[in-house]
Formats: sequence, C-alpha cells, structure tokens
Amino acid sequence: MTRKGRPFQVRLHREKGGFLYIRRLRSGQSNRYILRESYRDNGCWRHRNIFDLGEDPGAFIEYPGGNGYYFREEIEDVLRKEGIEYRAEELDAVFWPFLDEHIRRMMGRAPRWNDGVRKWRGISSGEMSSLQSELHSFDKRRLHYLRCGRVDIGELEGRPWKFLNVLLGKSRDEIEHTIEEMEGILRPHEVRTYIYTALNIQEDFGGRLLRNNPAALDGEEVDSRFLNRLCNLNVDAGYFRGVDGWDGEGLHPYLIKYLILYFDNTFRPGLEDDFMNAFHEGRRFNPPPARLPSMGIEEACRLLGIPPEAFDGLDRRGLMKAFRQSAKSAHPDKGGDHETFVKITEAYERLRLRK
Repeated sequence: MTRKGRPFQVRLHREKGGFLYIRRLRSGQSNRYILRESYRDNGCWRHRNIFDLGEDPGAFIEYPGGNGYYFREEIEDVLRKEGIEYRAEELDAVFWPFLDEHIRRMMGRAPRWNDGVRKWRGISSGEMSSLQSELHSFDKRRLHYLRCGRVDIGELEGRPWKFLNVLLGKSRDEIEHTIEEMEGILRPHEVRTYIYTALNIQEDFGGRLLRNNPAALDGEEVDSRFLNRLCNLNVDAGYFRGVDGWDGEGLHPYLIKYLILYFDNTFRPGLEDDFMNAFHEGRRFNPPPARLPSMGIEEACRLLGIPPEAFDGLDRRGLMKAFRQSAKSAHPDKGGDHETFVKITEAYERLRLRK
C-alpha cells in the first residue's frame, strides 16, 4: 500500500516568517472555518486566529459574472489591519479549495508555487536534519504511515526525510490540520493499525514475533498499552510545544479524536491470520465453546450512566455522548483511576457492538 499523494494545502508566506492557513473545526454537526496564522515566536511555532470565516469560506468570494471573482472587503480589511502584506495570487491560493468548481476548472490546476514546500529546497542535509529534529516522533510516524502504509517503520531519527518537509514551519495546530486532512484517505479497517503505529505501541511488545501484527496480539493488552501511550502523549511538553494555556487537565482535543477512532474501529486480521484460523478450525474435533461476553449489558449501561430501559432507544450519537461524559470524569488526569477508565472504554465497546 503506497501513499504518494497528499491533500492540496496552500499556505500564504509572509516575509516576516508567518503563514496563513484555513483551519476546519467541528461545530456540532457542521464545520466551522477560521483563518489562522502560524508564526515563529521565541524559538517555536505558534498560531493565532485572524478571521472567523463561519461555515462556508466560499461566502467571502464574490462572482460578478463570467469567470471573474474577488474577495469581500472584510477579508482584505482584516489582513490590512493585522499588517499582513499579500498579493492577489497568494489569496487565491489560500481560498483555492473554496472557489467555485467552474472557476477552478477554468484555471486548470491548483497554484502550487506557494505551497510552503519549495522553500526548503536547496538546504543541505545537515540543515534539514536540524530543522526536522524539531518535529515530534508522533508526527513523523503518522506521516510515514499515511505515505507508505507500513507498520514496521524503523528508525526515522538522525537523518533527513523529504516527505517530512510538508510539516516544517508549522505550528502544532497547523500540523494537526494538515495531518487531519491526510487521514481522510484511511479506510475503516486501517484506522486502528494507523494509531497503533503512530503511537509506536509495537515497541511495548519488545521481541515478540507478531509485534507488527496487532490483530494477532492480546486485545486487552493492546488496548491497555494504547491508553498508556495516549495519556503519556497528553502530558508531553514536546508535543504541545508552542500551545498556550495547556496544563494537561483532561484529554486535549487534538487527542480525543484518536480515543474515539480507536474504539470505533477494529483491527483487520491479515491474510496469514485468516489462513491459520481456517487451518485450525478445519482440524477441530469438537466445536469451540461459545465465547461469553466479558461484561453484561446492564453493567455496561451502569458504567456509562445509561438507564438499561433507555438503551434500546438510544442511537449511536447518544451512546457516544454518554461515553465521552463518563470517560472525561473517570480520566486519571481528572482525579479518576486507570482501571475505571479502562472499564468504561470496555463498556462502550460492548454497547457499541450491541448496537
């Protein structure tokens, strides 16, 4: 499985070292877009809000007729107020995904000349290694899997990699935005393996032969290792470098999605596992005993604060809401304990499968 492409994302480069990008945020059942800037400050990259674009950035583009268009004065006024110098072509690049489809078709191709990657061309290997050393290993492993689809990544530190240049010169928020757009290529059965690889959970299984095949490992042990890794990342100062106001309380929004994605999906066994299972099943003299659920429905409902009689009428969105509330209160960083937190996730998985 090879990932050669990446989503189109253009960044407006300023002479003072800042970059503009449009950040998509979830707001209830809809998306909200914010024009933000990544900027260098005291040796690290930070971000700030420039302008709230609402649910549709395309609403700030006017089409007077023909193939012409221009941006509403609000955009130009706020950029001027913030002292951001720009050219019309650069603003075209930032709003490219939101231009009318007909206009984009007439223009032929996305303006890639200002995509923030060519800036790093011509830099020596030593300089590139120094720049990439600021990137967190979680970012490197995520991007590697999204490009190559491999679990056995190996060592990424100590040498420059061209595919990592897309993350250079970006704040933590913009890196999350970039990777989130790329995660859209993942198929449901790849999600858990992706998270397993990105968090380098296989390292916890040392010399085990099947450490790169998580579907063949003990599920409860893998889940426990996942939660430990996620909690450790949640208080990793290197990962949150440049993020203001984060004190490690609760689970950060950047990481909550991985908790949900992990337990909303399952590992897909490889072809060799299917073959071995069929081999053993065909040689059983007696059928295996039915596997009893480790947790009853009533107990699972109790852990999530759901009245048992209300469970049948609860949709998946309501179930997810109950899980989030229970997980938040039971999280170790909120005064809860690890064992209860694990039980709550098991209860959610039990009820989700029942649904």
